[in-house]
Amino acid sequence: MKKVGNAIVIHGGGLVDPSKVVLMRIANNLTVDHVYDKIFIGKYSFESLYTPNFWMEYNWKLVEKLKGKRGTYFGTSRGIDLTNPELSQKAITCLNERNVSTVIIAGGDGSARQTAEISDTFMKNGINTIFAVPLTIDGINGGESIGIKQAVKESVRQIENIVSTSLETRDKEKFGVVIVELQGRNRDDIMANVLQKFVDKGRVADCELGEILLKVVPANLETVEDYLIEEINKSSKRTLILVSEGSNIKIANLTKEINRKVRSSIIGYSSQSNGMTTKGDEREYGLWIDKVTEFIKANPKDSFSVVKNGNDYRKESISYYATLNPREGQEAKIDEFLEKLIIQYMA
Repeated sequence: MKKVGNAIVIHGGGLVDPSKVVLMRIANNLTVDHVYDKIFIGKYSFESLYTPNFWMEYNWKLVEKLKGKRGTYFGTSRGIDLTNPELSQKAITCLNERNVSTVIIAGGDGSARQTAEISDTFMKNGINTIFAVPLTIDGINGGESIGIKQAVKESVRQIENIVSTSLETRDKEKFGVVIVELQGRNRDDIMANVLQKFVDKGRVADCELGEILLKVVPANLETVEDYLIEEINKSSKRTLILVSEGSNIKIANLTKEINRKVRSSIIGYSSQSNGMTTKGDEREYGLWIDKVTEFIKANPKDSFSVVKNGNDYRKESISYYATLNPREGQEAKIDEFLEKLIIQYMA
């Protein structure tokens, strides 16, 4: 096929390990298929679009150089707004001077919005944009997100490890109550899916659900603290409490008022992403990226987003994710069934 200039691939999200797998695999696919003259990988997210010192040309030397490097090597950037005309022009000039015809982004909802906001201006200057993979631990509305799936999986793993090592046994040598805070912008969505996993299995680690008191404290539904404390103190069961970051309940208050020994833990952004580099996950990235490559080869000059639902991959407009994940309203909408499940396990 006829080549159409150069391309740059960037990760628009935070410091997470999967960025290496995803960026390198996209670059490799496009190199093998000879879609572009050169493929570059940009460090430090959108900042690389106007900073050529952050560019790395994809070739076997780069592959060797990055062996053993974690995804966090690629860095991140905050506060970069390419809708600023001066900054936008700086990026366009930089890309045009280096014959870059395509910018390919993997990232979260913020990256999707930024990509949509700059797309028209870039297109007018001969540069198309592709939002290839919704890779974020926070979750993103509008189809499946590799990130939200992995955040749930890793949160389940860590919670079960905490429960199995900390929740008291019959000799009461450990903790009677374990509190785990789940972080992430869409933490209620993560928590709802974690809860569903436990309900489906009928257990948390080696504890049958009927043997423990399991309570959840979401961020966007108000919990009555006194009721929660009363219910915990009245119960003789070992207790697990899942709390969403930003809820109206303060963990310090619970720890103070509960009349049993309490352990509290936090599962945050980086720890959620630790489980996103297994061979099984890489196969999933591979299937997704193979489809991205197929779409690009069919029309290398098109701007679009790639969406996955079940086994179906499809192209949508470049504004698809941005429309479903606006700047206002910072909580993801929870599936109605999962919201009912959360309410069932609230105090």
